[in-house]
Amino acid sequence: MNTVDYLKQNMKNPPNASRPVQIIHHYFPHDDAGIQKLVDLAVKNELGGFCINMDVRPAKMEGESDEEFKERSLNEYLGEDTPECKAVWDALPRLVDACIARGLKVWIYDERAFPSGGAGNKVLKSKPDSVVKGLLCVNGEVKGGRGELKKDRGTLKFAAAYPIEKGLVKTAEKYEAKDEGGDVLVFDLPDDGREYKMVAFYTRPLEFYTVNEVRYVDLMRADVTDEFIKHTHEKYLKYLGPERMSKIVGFFTDEPGLPTHGCSHHFTEKDPVAAWTEEMDGLLPYERYTDIFFDTDRDFGEARRIWWNKAGELYAKNYFGRIDSYLAKYGSRMTGHLYGEETLSMQIGLNADLFGLFRYMSMPGVDRLYCYNPRDVIAEKTCSSAAHLYGKKMTMSENSFHLERAFWNKADEATDQNRLNSDYYQKQMGITNPASYFDYYRDEVKENRIEYELKSGRTSFFITTGTHKTDVLVLIPMNAAYSRFAPPDHKYWEPGPCTVAPFQPQSIKTLENAYGETLFNLEDGLYDFDLIDERGLADCTVKDGKIYTKYESFKALVVFDSNVFFKETDKFIEEFLKCGGHVTAIKTDIPNPLLKELSSKYPSQIVFCNYNEVCEKILNAEKLFDIDVPFGSGVRVRKTETEDADLYYVHNRKESDCDFTVPAGKYTVFDTNGDSCEIEGGTRVTLKAKEVLMFVKLR
Repeated sequence: MNTVDYLKQNMKNPPNASRPVQIIHHYFPHDDAGIQKLVDLAVKNELGGFCINMDVRPAKMEGESDEEFKERSLNEYLGEDTPECKAVWDALPRLVDACIARGLKVWIYDERAFPSGGAGNKVLKSKPDSVVKGLLCVNGEVKGGRGELKKDRGTLKFAAAYPIEKGLVKTAEKYEAKDEGGDVLVFDLPDDGREYKMVAFYTRPLEFYTVNEVRYVDLMRADVTDEFIKHTHEKYLKYLGPERMSKIVGFFTDEPGLPTHGCSHHFTEKDPVAAWTEEMDGLLPYERYTDIFFDTDRDFGEARRIWWNKAGELYAKNYFGRIDSYLAKYGSRMTGHLYGEETLSMQIGLNADLFGLFRYMSMPGVDRLYCYNPRDVIAEKTCSSAAHLYGKKMTMSENSFHLERAFWNKADEATDQNRLNSDYYQKQMGITNPASYFDYYRDEVKENRIEYELKSGRTSFFITTGTHKTDVLVLIPMNAAYSRFAPPDHKYWEPGPCTVAPFQPQSIKTLENAYGETLFNLEDGLYDFDLIDERGLADCTVKDGKIYTKYESFKALVVFDSNVFFKETDKFIEEFLKCGGHVTAIKTDIPNPLLKELSSKYPSQIVFCNYNEVCEKILNAEKLFDIDVPFGSGVRVRKTETEDADLYYVHNRKESDCDFTVPAGKYTVFDTNGDSCEIEGGTRVTLKAKEVLMFVKLR
């Protein structure tokens, strides 16, 4: 069967594996009749399945205080001793069996409420020392003479004062703090009118709480993750058994994060905070902590790169890696999404290394709790790129209209058309499996829900047919971002889509803008791309002017002319150029010395340009689907290849229709209703606003 026939056979009625799941936290029925009704209506509404979790919401007892009731509710989550708990655990396998018998997928949510990692209150109760910790920088400025800093209750690592000159902390001239008792540290400074920066670094548990109002835990520690697994995944294994466990598509982890400013209203620290765990103690001399938080006269970028690379490594291996490895033993997957996925500075402060974490997830995912005017692409492209480069078949998105309604008061944007448009938009960027909070009708059949499930399923089936294909590989400038990032003492981003953190220093905003706009422009220029980090690039090989991963190959490399790379990256880029490769370097405000050196040796193979010129200057790359739409028209393309065909997913994300001429060849064209027709190249077609056409060209 060729690719066209295969698609015609499946597009009208896409398999459940391609359809969205509905998130129904803690309210699935416990009785057989209720379970049967839930499953019957899910099938009638064409759902792909459900994301569920064990939870108990007991009734408040007479005379019980709010605090007592909250504590009892938390204790009963994942509990086994009360009739309510036993009813949930008894119902769970019956619900899973009923879903699987009707072809519905089942995902399990791994927490009572976000952020994941604490198992409600179970991990902290079992391991009181598992509470999340951080490196705090208590600091202030004084004009010479006597300076004072408030003491913190943590472990003091280092305290000193330095003169400030032209915005730099001059570390060569140091005045160490004195402890005279009382509640302040004292600095005796020259009374010379100069500005002095006073710093004191402490490590201690942090005021970071979950939605359950429970202290958060340290996810950079392997033993803490093991405790989390014991209370969650192992409990599900106990009640489901290995055979059912193998049929759970994935376990959904929700917004785990590092404790820095940006952690919503659940983070109450007043001073700047950097991620820290006991294993990081001694990673740098304590005096170098100044470089993490302030621009100094030393190589502060080096200190920051060491620090955040280590934080990312510990977080990735000790949380994501351990959970994914545990689930793999039983045939399931780790999925879910992080907190802070968009801008580079959000990624650093809240998860240290987004791409690196995705490397350890069998089904990496993002959230799209908004769809109003979606322009940002960073989260989705980071997620799908990690999947492509490491052979992961599925990606995930938690989606809803939460932010339109709660933050922007744009209820008029929460339409069926925008729900589909947001879905189509993510499919073009490689998100294959939505997990939806969209309106769900538990007691009736709704045509708009059926339309969403089927159209989403068809587009997912199409983009997962074949292997993603693009000429362009983009190196994420994360080391450059580490070099520029200084933890602030305030939240440094706002809810919703963005590529530049609005409350960060100009240097990192410049880099974030260059990065985000480059990605937009490639998409708008019909090139598409995969992202990769420096560790991933080190795993690649080069030959005959191409970069090869285990699953894909690329003809063009885009990098950012900024700061420095790892030494291994320097070697890789030079090897790529030696074998005939082509590099496009996007200018920023801090040039990379290696790229300047290599450009003199390979002048025809390296081009420097601004981000708004990338589509004109990119070397050795071809447009995916060379159609006559103006740049920035809102039409974007995703290409996959099978053994006998090229497949083009074409999405118009704008409010108006778009006409274009189909390139040379013979095509089968599918719409989102699953209908198809045959057309010749040169045909003029109309792509309706917020709609998709899917083209297949047999070779």
